[in-house]
Amino acid sequence: MRSALGVLALALLLPGLSACGGGDSKSLAEKMAGDPEAEALAKAGYKPNPKPRPEGLPPPTDAEFKAWDRKDPEGEKHLYKFDKANLTKMLNYWKELDCFREKMKSEGDKVLGAEPGTPLEEQWIVFKQIFIPMVNTWQQRLLATEPRILEKSKLIGHFLEAHELVMNGWPDAYNNNDKVAIATADAHWTIVENKIIKYLKNISQEELPKDDLTDPKVKEKHDKFCAAALNPPKNTGKAKIKYVGKGSGGAKKLNMGDD
Repeated sequence: MRSALGVLALALLLPGLSACGGGDSKSLAEKMAGDPEAEALAKAGYKPNPKPRPEGLPPPTDAEFKAWDRKDPEGEKHLYKFDKANLTKMLNYWKELDCFREKMKSEGDKVLGAEPGTPLEEQWIVFKQIFIPMVNTWQQRLLATEPRILEKSKLIGHFLEAHELVMNGWPDAYNNNDKVAIATADAHWTIVENKIIKYLKNISQEELPKDDLTDPKVKEKHDKFCAAALNPPKNTGKAKIKYVGKGSGGAKKLNMGDD
């Protein structure tokens, strides 16, 4: 009886063993070492015809290596040229950012220590809902007006760093009533200012504008400038229409977007 069971078990195993062998005598290591792509190309009848490598060519000289590793003699000079030629306009952008900073800190200081659900907190929430999108639109308008300014100007990097503080740094600090975070944002702004001051000394004799707000006339002018920055022109809602084409189909009217 036992011998009969052994024969039956062996009979059941043999088909499996033959299936594993299955006419494919390659070992697992051989299969893993193979190149399926090359085998497929060979089966398709593809025959590589590589070009012979050139011989007798000398290796690169030290002078050639040095030429490959050379630095652009212009470097960032093209950025300096743009900023210097457009300095009045660029510093005007900075003055607008400074107005945003003043407004953000002024409103944020009012809410320091305010209890949740109080009118002060509600006022802060409403302010952010209006102010932050406006500051974001300022950046979008700047980049739309100056579509290549990111590659033309070195100042723009400092401006965007300051813009992020107004958009996120101070709002987050005031939201958490975190005086340390507020002081950190203040210090960060000072660092950005110092970067700009140092850069201006390298490209011009112009100084970073700092209004003396103790002078009534200067303060009046400053407040007027900031009022304009904080209340940018709104879209009229009237689309610009441009007529193009004089073919048989007649002129086509294109909507050029809101003014």
